[in-house]
Amino acid sequence: MDADELRADGTWVTPTRRLAHDLRVRFDAACAARGLAVWRSRHIATWDELIERMFALDRQAGRLAGRWLPANAAELVWQRIVRRDPAAGPLLSPAGVGRAAYQAWRRMHAHRIPVAALADEAGAEVTAFGRWADSYSAWLQEAGWMDPSLAPELVTIEACVPRLEFVGFDLLTPAQEAFLQRLASAGIDVRHSGTQPRRGETAWVACEDRGAELETAARWAALSLDGKPGKRLAIVVPDLARRRDEVRRVLTRVLVPGATLSGGPAPESVAFELAAARALARQPVVASALDALDAFAGTRDLVAAGRLLRSSFLRAADAEGDARARLDARIRRHEPPDLGLARLGQLAEERACPEFAMALRAALRLVQEWPRAALPNRWVRIFVDLLATLGWPGAGLDSGEHQARQRWGTLVAEFGACDDFVGAVGASEAAGLLREMADNVLFEPEELRAPLLVIDAETCAGMSFDGLWVCGLDDARWPAAATPDPFLPRAWQVRQRVPGCTAGLADEDARRLLARLCSSADEVILSVPQFDDDAPLLASALLDGIPRRELPPLWPEESMAATTCARRPVLEVDVDGTMPPVASGETGRGGARLLELQAACPFRAQAEQRLGARALEETELGLDAAARGDLVHAVLARLWDELRDRERLRAMSTEATAATVRRVIDAELASAHRGAEGVRRHLLDIEAGWLESRVRELLEAERVRPDFAVDAVEQAITISIGGLTLDLRPDRIDRLEDGTLAVIDYKTGADAETRAWLDERPKLPQLPLYATALGANRVAAVAFARVRTGDTGYDGLASNPESFPGLKSPGAKGWPKEFGSWGEMLERWRERLTALASEHVTGDARLAPDPKHACEYCHLEALCRIAETRAGRAGEDLNDD
Repeated sequence: MDADELRADGTWVTPTRRLAHDLRVRFDAACAARGLAVWRSRHIATWDELIERMFALDRQAGRLAGRWLPANAAELVWQRIVRRDPAAGPLLSPAGVGRAAYQAWRRMHAHRIPVAALADEAGAEVTAFGRWADSYSAWLQEAGWMDPSLAPELVTIEACVPRLEFVGFDLLTPAQEAFLQRLASAGIDVRHSGTQPRRGETAWVACEDRGAELETAARWAALSLDGKPGKRLAIVVPDLARRRDEVRRVLTRVLVPGATLSGGPAPESVAFELAAARALARQPVVASALDALDAFAGTRDLVAAGRLLRSSFLRAADAEGDARARLDARIRRHEPPDLGLARLGQLAEERACPEFAMALRAALRLVQEWPRAALPNRWVRIFVDLLATLGWPGAGLDSGEHQARQRWGTLVAEFGACDDFVGAVGASEAAGLLREMADNVLFEPEELRAPLLVIDAETCAGMSFDGLWVCGLDDARWPAAATPDPFLPRAWQVRQRVPGCTAGLADEDARRLLARLCSSADEVILSVPQFDDDAPLLASALLDGIPRRELPPLWPEESMAATTCARRPVLEVDVDGTMPPVASGETGRGGARLLELQAACPFRAQAEQRLGARALEETELGLDAAARGDLVHAVLARLWDELRDRERLRAMSTEATAATVRRVIDAELASAHRGAEGVRRHLLDIEAGWLESRVRELLEAERVRPDFAVDAVEQAITISIGGLTLDLRPDRIDRLEDGTLAVIDYKTGADAETRAWLDERPKLPQLPLYATALGANRVAAVAFARVRTGDTGYDGLASNPESFPGLKSPGAKGWPKEFGSWGEMLERWRERLTALASEHVTGDARLAPDPKHACEYCHLEALCRIAETRAGRAGEDLNDD
């Protein structure tokens, strides 16, 4: 920076906060480089901050009246206007429509499209927007608020500093140009400065796909920075916010190689800076506060309780962390979905979490005093007291967390100023509105300047670098497709040259953006992915005239983990795939599940059934797959306890059958419905409707069967096989007309097929095991009763077609060719099940013989480490196919 730029008597105006932060860092570095020990900070503001400051000065001087309306509060107003519009009809996402409409309002004023022009367009979207704009304008006038989009034409010259310098603006909007002309006419010193041209070598290269682009760019950066700590590089990534996690993972692997040994870097690595702002609600410290408010103001259930327990920002989280984790595991396994906070506090007291229990009790006392409805300003005070009682945000916040907490404080204050347009609301709605606002605020902590900046093309405006790599120069992105605003008149968008509203303007925008990028670094590399998944991509036409080159030299080193692994000493490997044998007479826990696991993976069977290595249960608002299966079993068990035989079923009319099914389902869901509200109640109602349809379909299949009587429903039986004693509980046993038995197993999953019984190691051995336990001379049919949308009915095997029509029988099409008769099949089943049981009894704990099948839904990868074995790698290759 030259001496004129180091003057602190003016204001730099930038289009983004990121550029403002970059200029502030560069200014301080330049002052320090000149040997200054103390200097006056240069005032830097974004365009919106400049207008807000001028309005504040005008208001203080009495030149303007009204109150400043923050942008996120204005967006909230638009959302409520859209929701309350009876002419809009039902909308899938009123909040999303309101957000888009507010952006259209800002775009309309930025490009000086007159409000009257909305009446000239006949489209439904423009008409609706005109109606909402009228409501918004009337509300602004009535309530005395100043909208940020209207302020540039109203603030006075007297509120402006004598010297303004606009930095990093690719293109000024018509509203900005008019504002600057007004300042210039009044003698205000207004200057424009772009990036100092640093055009060096520019070329483009081809990479295999988008993942290879990131890997190649990271290795280029590593080589460029090797031994050159003062160098400043950038990698431009399209859709950086969406690809944030992927980008961090790739760059960390190359630039922070020790992370592969230590488990990963800190959330913000010093090797590179990721300039991808996330919603404030996704910042961990803010997410913890919102979860706490939801737990006390919204639905109190297992999900909310688990979030409170797992939060690291509440009182004594460090001291009680282990105990809270164990309590979280316990409530997932043993408590009902509608677990209340009072019960959670009682469990916390019993399970070595006294500080958590004390905070919960104190918070619940506060909740008892909450009003049924209140203005946002009062809810703010209530919510702040609640969070303080819970000990939020804890102690030891790092820099990023501290900044997020400060921004949260500002957001809460903004919500407290929303009394005029929100009105009195309940606690749940107040917490929901606060979350909506936090979702709409993008927040990025200001960090130390790293040598490599990863950023998107628009945000790096005004910055310069020693080297720049730009990803994604394919013809699908450069130029982007035209995206006119649906809420604004198309003709006016074209007339006012709204960016991206036509293909021609999109092309101009892309060319201007590419020219700026190519002039912002001494070395510029533009990369083109050749494939997106399997779809081939072409290089952008904008690259015409730019030379293509081969990939530049790349950082050659492998990651530290790979190098360490390659140089490890040769170890003597002794694979011991056994555990101590099962004690004589010991009952196998898990029943038929034990043999299912033993068939798929002996190690998992030993780990789960004997060591108790189980996954944590997942908490969901609705019913997960396991809970849905349990509900189906419970409903059908209760139903057949009443019906008992086909004769009674056939005697019932269609209406009586439907009423009986509904009554049984309501009885089974009664406990789940108690205390359920909002989304959870709606999900349970959907589940009940789905289940009623499926059960009635299954009963129709039962009506056409020959006469049968239900002999047993979930009746306990015991079998001793292969030295193992197993307790079994078949879903249902029917007695057929000839006195033989049909064993039925209810299934809701897609794996309910007879071939699951036919391998040497059967994937689903339950029905073969039940048939073996009941006796080969007694069982004449085994069947899955599938309860699935579009596929409800029976699938199985029978000794003859008359005993259970529809099942496959010996000699018929579909019968397993390896078995000559029904008796031979049952005998082979007994032999295979005996072998599996004997394996388990002897302590066989080998890894899965078929990793592709066994490992798909397994949670023990870290314990068995199958990925480090040849079998595991083969399974991964199969999955990749």
